Amino acid sequence: MAPVKQRLSMPIPVDDFFVDTHLVGIVSRRKEYQFCWDINRQLGFRFKMNNELEVMLVKKERKCFFSVYEFHEPTRYTSHYLYNNHYKGEYLLPELKHFDFIWLIKGAYYQLEGARWLTDILKEVEGVQLVSVLRPAELKSRENLIL
Repeated sequence: MAPVKQRLSMPIPVDDFFVDTHLVGIVSRRKEYQFCWDINRQLGFRFKMNNELEVMLVKKERKCFFSVYEFHEPTRYTSHYLYNNHYKGEYLLPELKHFDFIWLIKGAYYQLEGARWLTDILKEVEGVQLVSVLRPAELKSRENLIL
């Protein structure tokens, strides 16, 4: 099993990490691997799980592991990260408990309209119940998304 990336210190300030990023919250009761397969099949993306990016947080004196899938668009200098927001009753972003997945788009290619376009096409993916563009600055625990 690949080592788990621990959140002991932050190499860059939180606000700097979220420059040129967009967040999308997704409600879908599908298992994470099924959901990624559906996105890849229906939207032409190539999300793959990256165990090295897995987020480990200690909550209530127990370790919680939140999987992260990634996909890179080298010609657009853009990276996509899909976080599972749930782990055995705990949440990566507790203020967004109702979202099952958080999609982070990092790169200058997609502007706000691109993120909104993504929300529109995500609504067509099997099992998706709700999609919403989020504002990183309004999230209390956004540092949990820093890779």
